[in-house]
Amino acid sequence: MVLVSILGDFHSSIIPISYEFRDKITHHIIVYDDAKSDIKEASRIIQGQENLKQLDPNVKFEIKPIIIDEDDYYSILGCIQKIKNIASSYDDIYINTTDGLSSIAIVLSNHFLDIGSKVIAYDRYDNTYNLHTSNGMQKHTVQNNLDIKAHLLMKGYKIKELISKDTLEFNKPHIYKLMSDTTRYKEFSDLLNKQRFDEIAGYNDIKSTLNEIGYTKQHKIQGAIFEEYIYHIIKDNFEFDDIQTGIKVEFDDDVENEFDILMIKNNHLHTIECKFVNKLNGEHYVYKTYAIKDYLDDDGRAMILSIGADNQTISKSGRKSVQFNRGDKARAKYTQIKLHQSKEFNKEKFLQEIKEWFCI
Repeated sequence: MVLVSILGDFHSSIIPISYEFRDKITHHIIVYDDAKSDIKEASRIIQGQENLKQLDPNVKFEIKPIIIDEDDYYSILGCIQKIKNIASSYDDIYINTTDGLSSIAIVLSNHFLDIGSKVIAYDRYDNTYNLHTSNGMQKHTVQNNLDIKAHLLMKGYKIKELISKDTLEFNKPHIYKLMSDTTRYKEFSDLLNKQRFDEIAGYNDIKSTLNEIGYTKQHKIQGAIFEEYIYHIIKDNFEFDDIQTGIKVEFDDDVENEFDILMIKNNHLHTIECKFVNKLNGEHYVYKTYAIKDYLDDDGRAMILSIGADNQTISKSGRKSVQFNRGDKARAKYTQIKLHQSKEFNKEKFLQEIKEWFCI
């Protein structure tokens, strides 16, 4: 199989389709325009395809980049000849036109359908693809969905840190025990803002459990415990293709982010920012979440989960503090970010919002 992927504005068709047929592809031809921005994006996609070959030992295809001028008809014709020179049979050629530049997609589709090749049109919303031939069209459901690691690597990113699933499973009963009373656990974690772990009086059951899993540092107690709890209740109640917590990703040189929760379903990667706090700069986290969401997935969704205080509080001195104001809420809604904020954690309400927001 010779897969031809045409680079366009979205890459959510190139990655799932190349992953779906990864062990059948002999050559993966990536066609892109000679614009500076397209060259940069193509290099990332090509790196992602190299990462796939390292990830799966059964993947052995050759990567063949072809740079063209989309506004030059003869440049496109030259691309056609290069593709034909690579393929041993026209029947083996599959043109993925889904998100490709229209000038390239139209010319390549018309030519290759006429000589017996096939054209793929991927629906990233339904996770299906239509396979076109000169005789008609067949609809197929994608059978090989990406996990989180494959998705990130195929986008050309680097995974810097990752909590193993074995560690998460070992911690699970301890995490559930600690979070059985979230209000009491929050009281304990707040004491760390003024006292050292071993100086806190009482809470012996909490301290003993934290010692069992080696979580005695402030950032672990005030962050990781809540994040792992959210990880487990989502994993235990929904069938995502994959879910991960505590994963640090490098998008580019000196550009990286640590994700509290990542979840993937039908080749769409979603994220949840978890905050177990008394106050929060909502504007900052709405902007931050919107920025990183764009790196993850063209159609992924996000949620900011803030538990520990009312949205609006007034200090003893009379100073008002607001986590999410009207502008923050409007911006979050516009950018597909769900805000879940409350003083007390209601597990059932949270799970219902997960089901509805992430369409599970």
